[in-house]
Amino acid sequence: MPLSSRTKFVIWCIQFAVLLAGLVYLWLFKSFSIVADLNQIFTVEQDPEIQLVTEQLERQQLRQHLLLVGHQDKATATKYAQSAAQSLSEITGIAVKVKFDALPQLDSIVSDYINFPHAFISKQYRSLLQANDSQRLFNYQFNLLNEMASPWVAATLQSDKTLALADFFNQQSLPTAKLKNHDGFLITTKNGPQGYTRYYVLVNFMSNGTGLDLNVAKKIAQNVASLKQQALKNNTGVDYLATGAAFFTSSASSSAQSEMALFGAISVLATLLLIMITYRSVLSVFCTLLVVSISMIYGYTALRLLFTEVNVLTLVFAVTLIGIAADYSFHALSELRFSETDTANPLHKIRSSLLLGFLTTTAGYLILVFTPLILFRQIAVFTMAGLLGALLCVLLLYPSLVILKAKSAMRVPNFINSLHNLQQNWLNNKLALRWQVLFIIVALFSLTLLNNDDDPRHFYETSHDLLTQQQTISDLLATQWDSPYLLVAGNSEQQVLIQMEQLLPQLEQLKVNKEVVAYASISQWLPSISMQKNNQQLLSRSENRGDFTQLNMVLGVSAEKRALGDFQQLTFSAWQNTRIAAFFSDQWLQLEDRYYSVIKLKSLQNASTVKALANTHVDVFFIDKVADISEQIGQFRQQLIFIYALALVAAMAIFWLRYDFLNAFVAVTRPLIAVLVALILSTCFYGSLTVFNYVAGILILALGLDYCVFYAEHGLCKKITLTTCVSALSSLFVFAILIVSSTPAVSQFGFTVFIGVVVVFLLAPRLALVSKRNI
Repeated sequence: MPLSSRTKFVIWCIQFAVLLAGLVYLWLFKSFSIVADLNQIFTVEQDPEIQLVTEQLERQQLRQHLLLVGHQDKATATKYAQSAAQSLSEITGIAVKVKFDALPQLDSIVSDYINFPHAFISKQYRSLLQANDSQRLFNYQFNLLNEMASPWVAATLQSDKTLALADFFNQQSLPTAKLKNHDGFLITTKNGPQGYTRYYVLVNFMSNGTGLDLNVAKKIAQNVASLKQQALKNNTGVDYLATGAAFFTSSASSSAQSEMALFGAISVLATLLLIMITYRSVLSVFCTLLVVSISMIYGYTALRLLFTEVNVLTLVFAVTLIGIAADYSFHALSELRFSETDTANPLHKIRSSLLLGFLTTTAGYLILVFTPLILFRQIAVFTMAGLLGALLCVLLLYPSLVILKAKSAMRVPNFINSLHNLQQNWLNNKLALRWQVLFIIVALFSLTLLNNDDDPRHFYETSHDLLTQQQTISDLLATQWDSPYLLVAGNSEQQVLIQMEQLLPQLEQLKVNKEVVAYASISQWLPSISMQKNNQQLLSRSENRGDFTQLNMVLGVSAEKRALGDFQQLTFSAWQNTRIAAFFSDQWLQLEDRYYSVIKLKSLQNASTVKALANTHVDVFFIDKVADISEQIGQFRQQLIFIYALALVAAMAIFWLRYDFLNAFVAVTRPLIAVLVALILSTCFYGSLTVFNYVAGILILALGLDYCVFYAEHGLCKKITLTTCVSALSSLFVFAILIVSSTPAVSQFGFTVFIGVVVVFLLAPRLALVSKRNI
């Protein structure tokens, strides 16, 4: 016995009340945040240990921010830097620093190392000692004495007559070479085109906690933007250069949120206007708006339930739910207003069609739940939950809205009559099936020749101004390092240092081969204990052999001999208290009983070479998140092709059971042809295909099968022409507006779905031949 409209209404009210109660509970007791870091929309499958370390390092990097305040007058730059620091310090959640301890000078660095004689030797010096050639060794030492550009000889000669320590320092590059400390302020300079010097004062600030809060990021960006506006307004001549995750996050967030609001408003207004014109009822407009709103509530609740962080780009894609969820209202409205309905069960005739349509669309999105890409999982969860809410609303709530039912079947608009006649002509002059199959084969072959772009950096567009500022700051501070790096792990501090020492000769060879310009490793400044002992033994043996006789004669000193037991080594814990160690704090990490160190790389030319180098060592990993994501996206893109095939096979099996084999084949080829046309045209328009184009194909398949279901179930009649036309138009409103998005991924997704919906709308009426009913 079918349920009465009143019973359905009670059921709907109960389930919606439970949903709202759950949403309130999640709002109050479950943490949830919206993040805007577009680099985090993809996850990389890694070893759990390495993933934990890389995430920790990334969170540390997200917290760090720099502001350079520049002016031609040093005092003026300093004054405005202090003012900027004061302004930033008013933001809750960040710690600001504008005055710093003295930078390590020659004397202070030497004093940290001088108490460990013979422990530090450069590679060149060591090879000369091992060669047992005292004359070559003296020539090398004599050149050091006469090297006027090196201040290290004078700083260390009093304490180290072998010049080994001076040579060791000569091989190093100070991280603070471009910065000078003036009364506690760190200042760098830039020479202008007309010979003047511009002074830039450093302001460092970092967010508290383990990451970067979106609200804090917005406040930081707004604060700096305000400082820039005031400088322009008052013509102070001060310029501000800023970089850090807060500025990129705020820019991406503002762009995404404004687009979401704009696109959503335009899509809703266009859809509501379409409803008003078609169904000629204000109540129909409000009912459709209710369905869309409820679907959004369902989607948002699902996101809060299953995720603790949601990317803001997910919310941009969420706009597409408007066009899809509204379809359920269109089908119900068409049945209520353009057909003679059963008063007791007014939607009985389209219930199976609605359920089949829901299953096909949901199946398409369900595929995305199992992808390795978090963004698509979030979109899929939001959309599936939203569609469930729309379906329940139409099936359980609409039957109670008696006022929606027309007293007698209304006449369809004139443009639907014209469209219906065109569809009838298309059916009478349909293209032979063999030509359609030939097109599919040729299109599939062409698809293998198309260019695919898997670089995630091309999926979104970063502010040109922010990139310019970042590059300028890197040039001013000489701190530009590549994002890929080597990660060295070990069970002890010394094990990590030994691992890095084994890598140094190979990294030096990469420099010689010009495959990398530079690298930065802690082991360059701190040899392992075993290496320090070897150095001390090597120098002592050379002294005992008399290898330093000529140098001692030049210096006018007597030979020094010291027992090996008198030598001490610089431990890692002691080194951490040195002046130089502070500049390597971001290259060392300890998690429980494991130790990790980062080797930074600069201007890497061949990532595969460094990756191969890492693979030859135990506990050495080459971390290149962009490349790893690109590789994973490429694999996922290939998997999508098999997913398409499985989805089409499953759909064909369902149609075969309900109809016959030939009609089932026709049903699945309609959306397939639409997907192929959309992908080919997307390549022509954008130059290449991304994973977003392929994901758009899943939505085309789902919507296409939905259209085919209604034509197969109800035949070619004016009411179905009306419903599918309104449904297609509402979807086109949503996806057409996405094409103008400033985010390339969103634009490409919208374009592909737009083309696919147009094509599948033109092809779907072929399924009307399955059913000759005219309802």
